Amino acid sequence: MTALALYRYAIPFHSAIDFNGHRLTQREGLLLKLEHDGRIAWGEAAPLPGFSRESLAEAQAQLLSLMPALKESDQLPEGATLPSVRFAISCAQWQLHKTHRLTHLEAAPLLSGSSQQIIDKAASIDARCLKLKVGRMSVEEEIRLIYSLLEQDPKRRFRLDANQRWTEQQAIEFAASIPLKQVDYIEEPTPSLETNLALAASMGLPLALDETTQAEDYRFQPLPGVKALVLKPQLIGDLDTLADIVGEADHHGINVVLSSAFESNLGLSTLADLAAELTPDQSPGLDTLDALEADLIAPKRQGTPCYGEDQLECLWQS
Repeated sequence: MTALALYRYAIPFHSAIDFNGHRLTQREGLLLKLEHDGRIAWGEAAPLPGFSRESLAEAQAQLLSLMPALKESDQLPEGATLPSVRFAISCAQWQLHKTHRLTHLEAAPLLSGSSQQIIDKAASIDARCLKLKVGRMSVEEEIRLIYSLLEQDPKRRFRLDANQRWTEQQAIEFAASIPLKQVDYIEEPTPSLETNLALAASMGLPLALDETTQAEDYRFQPLPGVKALVLKPQLIGDLDTLADIVGEADHHGINVVLSSAFESNLGLSTLADLAAELTPDQSPGLDTLDALEADLIAPKRQGTPCYGEDQLECLWQS
């Protein structure tokens, strides 16, 4: 490797966000920079509080210990054991040696806010498939929201994410009241996988797994009623592991959607490339950048501040 560096960043959120009981006002993470033969690649290690098994401090300590090994070899070091660390290193190495251009599908827009704000946003965008967080308002209000959005476009499709917030009865009420044929999937409506599988069997609920795939011992297995896996690569680890899961799911006819963990613009660009490479027929779930007040290194949004390398905390450089 010609040169490498490790930086730490902190980007404020426009509004505080709750991640599984962790209320964050800023997104913190690490950027790994690799340079070889005039090419530069970035990898992002950004454990997500409330979801990742490791803390940012643990990821930082491990990456710092691995920097000398990364200087000498372009292989994933044996000491890289934390998912976010393995993800950052393997992404940077992949980007550094990637030789072909990738064609990206448009990411499915994520709409948030009050019902009226969501309706207004949906009216202003040209997107047939929308992603919505459910389980945050009353079931009745969310049912009305679905029908209001269908009034705008009767052919509209939905990806719904309940984040395990519903009771079994709430999930039954919701599923019985909306046209399920226009729902691509609902991510884990209740905290119980057994209950969710039963709902898929009894009601034809198109089920997607998200939180289940984040377990440390997760191994892919086809389950009746599961139509899709929603994978956050930041939480899974290296790209070989990710590719293995995608390949197994594809073999069993299960769709895979790559999803963000609120990475920076650099991390989201890598995820878009990965989606184009590994899941070219599925629009990824990467519409989270607008939650952040600034970009990093390479400006992504016009009129948005962009932090350069000289504005980040440099932890290691060679």
